[in-house]
Amino acid sequence: MIGQVLGHYKVVEKIGEGGMGVVYRGRDEVLHRDVALKVVKKDTTLDASTRQNLLHEARASSALAHPNICTIYEVGETNGELYIVMEFVQGKSLRAMSGDVGLPAESVLRYGVQIASALVRAHDMGIVHRDLKSANIAVTSEGLVKVLDFGLAKRIATGVSQGTTWVFESMQEKSTVSGTLPYMAPEVLRGEGADYRSDLWALGIVLYGAASGRLPFEGRTPFEISSGIMREIPKPLGPPVPPGLWAVIQRCLAKEPMQRYQRAGEVQAALEAVQSAAIISSDPGVDRSGPTTTVFHGVQHVQVRKGDFLLLVGTTKGAFLLQSNAQRKRWKVGGPYFHGQAVYAMAYDGREGRRRMWASTQGVWGTQLRSSDDFGKSWTNPQEAAIRFPSESGVSLKNIWQISLGRPDEPKVLYCGVEPAALFETRDGGKTWSIVRGLFDHPHRHRWMPGNGGLALHTIVLDPTDNQRIYVAISAGGVYRTDNGGSTWTAQNRGIRVTFMPVKYPEFGQCVHKIVMHPTRPERLFLQNHWGLYRSDDHAETWTEIANGVPSDFGFAMVMHPRNPNCVYIVPVESDEFRCTCDGRLRIYRTRNAGASWEALMRGLPQKGAHETILRDAMAVDSFDPVGIYFGTRSGKLFGSIDEGKTWQKILEGLPPVVCVRSAVIDAASLRSVPKSAKASSVATSSRVKRVAATKSRRSKR
Repeated sequence: MIGQVLGHYKVVEKIGEGGMGVVYRGRDEVLHRDVALKVVKKDTTLDASTRQNLLHEARASSALAHPNICTIYEVGETNGELYIVMEFVQGKSLRAMSGDVGLPAESVLRYGVQIASALVRAHDMGIVHRDLKSANIAVTSEGLVKVLDFGLAKRIATGVSQGTTWVFESMQEKSTVSGTLPYMAPEVLRGEGADYRSDLWALGIVLYGAASGRLPFEGRTPFEISSGIMREIPKPLGPPVPPGLWAVIQRCLAKEPMQRYQRAGEVQAALEAVQSAAIISSDPGVDRSGPTTTVFHGVQHVQVRKGDFLLLVGTTKGAFLLQSNAQRKRWKVGGPYFHGQAVYAMAYDGREGRRRMWASTQGVWGTQLRSSDDFGKSWTNPQEAAIRFPSESGVSLKNIWQISLGRPDEPKVLYCGVEPAALFETRDGGKTWSIVRGLFDHPHRHRWMPGNGGLALHTIVLDPTDNQRIYVAISAGGVYRTDNGGSTWTAQNRGIRVTFMPVKYPEFGQCVHKIVMHPTRPERLFLQNHWGLYRSDDHAETWTEIANGVPSDFGFAMVMHPRNPNCVYIVPVESDEFRCTCDGRLRIYRTRNAGASWEALMRGLPQKGAHETILRDAMAVDSFDPVGIYFGTRSGKLFGSIDEGKTWQKILEGLPPVVCVRSAVIDAASLRSVPKSAKASSVATSSRVKRVAATKSRRSKR
């Protein structure tokens, strides 16, 4: 090819070769500049149709304009020679620079941010690289990263299943249209095709190699490499690799796409955060601890007194605190706290005289568990995540979905349900947390399937009469129970139907949305499934359908009446595809006979054009008599009823999407903590309400 002319490009010298073609330095005889010419091999496995597709995709990729992407100037075909004309980049490949020992962490972070930025641009244009690897990343003498070979990319077609051709030519970093084996994501090896998250997997491989000088999954044969990618956990990278960088790499290398970062921008932000932290703390003489408390100035706070009632509201853009008295008719609003961060879980702990609020926050710095002892004026600011997966697990925390208090006789115990599905516990009031290994190491775990919302453990139910028995609900894993304090767990899904799997009644894999239990009937549980309402009368051994007269048995939220063990509230939504209230009518459904029949509660709620969604934790009840019920919507509205659902009022609107609602009566722990007698709790609560009312009456007479 040397000396030949392709179009108006003269081939000057050969500079590289891969599985797909040969790369030459060429001379543009019109613009008088050097270019890179990739000439597709004639003996490649590409047939005529595939060659045309490659030509089409290379032209599409030429629209990418980004400083970290090698520009494609032109694509063409002359005398049967298919060629791609690219920017000529003078530099070294990241693979060559990494060598056998890897690069300094600051270099890995600097290059990683640029690679992620390139992927952001490509993914925004609907283009997946499919062959991202260290050999396809060049670094100039100025430290500028250039990602090569976007001419092999595939444009994502919404709703179209893309097939994948597997061709592995050798172990010498050769590539095909489908990519390079050591960088292929598990889903690609399973034949599911590549999407944006497959590029993020490959980015994780690139970062691992740049930091260590080796690949995380190696072998002597393609089979050994494939087996490692599918099943093995990469060897942890210890010092000098910063824990923050290792955490980013781990999340990129999650086996299931839903457990990885979902966008390249998330990886870029995470790397920039680690980079900033490294810069700030680069001087060993500087105090790296940082403030352990965040004080919120310029935020509206509420003044809380003994006997007040609170609603803790978590949204996708922060947390809010609503304060009222026992009458629950007028409300004051505090917040937003953690402005711009998603708060999926909140809880109030009044045990042992505490006044502690808990909140999980999800932002650029990852997911953190925080607490406040002064009703939001100040919050703990952990310097590292208290809840985190063991380093050897290869799993990183994505979200905290549930914060659950331990039993009254265990005042320092709390539990957290997280994504990817796992249960964490603390026995020292939140100072230290540990993963419940019996569930995390369960043999079913690797076969749990993430739902649309991810693989989340979102419900924790403690048996009040047996301190060894705990139930959890996982989407989409099903209900699991332990009878020995978490050492072992059994799937408890007999009778629960799965509509989206070939086997309709599997042992596990159900997408359970919520389970509830009344403390006076611990053998009975109610369940809202991904299609299906159920009740169990034998500690979840078997389940019976109770969708009798509801407009849809699909829904998310489910709450238990605090005193009536036969009374449950739900919010049916239309369907899996249209997850809004049925017929545009906002109605809460209640059963007072354990599911034998249901009645619609709608007085005061909009009944026309109310296409609302109430998520699984966006509904709560209080302990007053009569009972109050509260729920928030994805459209940012908050509704409440103080007469057990007979009538409803709009409490607040204009909020970000509501994902969590919790209630609390301040300094009423002694009234609400009787473990085996809900009746005693209700009498005490009712008496307290009457005392408040009597006190107000005496004051009014004065």
